[in-house]
Amino acid sequence: MKNLGKTAATAALVLTALGTPAAVALQQADDKPAHSKLAGDPWIRTELFFGTDKPGPDVSDYQFQKFVDSTVTPRFPDGLTVLSGQGQWKETKGIVKERSKLLIIVYPVDGADESSKKIEEIRDLYEKKFQQESVLRADSEEHVSF
Repeated sequence: MKNLGKTAATAALVLTALGTPAAVALQQADDKPAHSKLAGDPWIRTELFFGTDKPGPDVSDYQFQKFVDSTVTPRFPDGLTVLSGQGQWKETKGIVKERSKLLIIVYPVDGADESSKKIEEIRDLYEKKFQQESVLRADSEEHVSF
């Protein structure tokens, strides 16, 4: 019985020694930053949330598309996405609900300062043109591949 115990202990020690390089390699792989495990290159994703309620008639789909064509596309000709939705938020008067538009733009990290200026111009122009208090902006870093 004692020999069987020593054999099992030796086998366990040998297996542990053989498995150690693989375990170390797995540990090292887990120590890499999360972004190095993602596909694609880092880009910035900006989402702009446009309300459509305003004094008088609301912003129509045609008016919004015309704004995208004349104001957004010249600043971001490489591409963008527009989604339609229903938005809401809380004001002192209660919950306000309205049709909304979500504009999504992705752009390289290099040149992000210039893109950010263009985005601020878009926000400012929409607020003035359609009598809006604000256009919500949300930025995040994404990994993009084409």
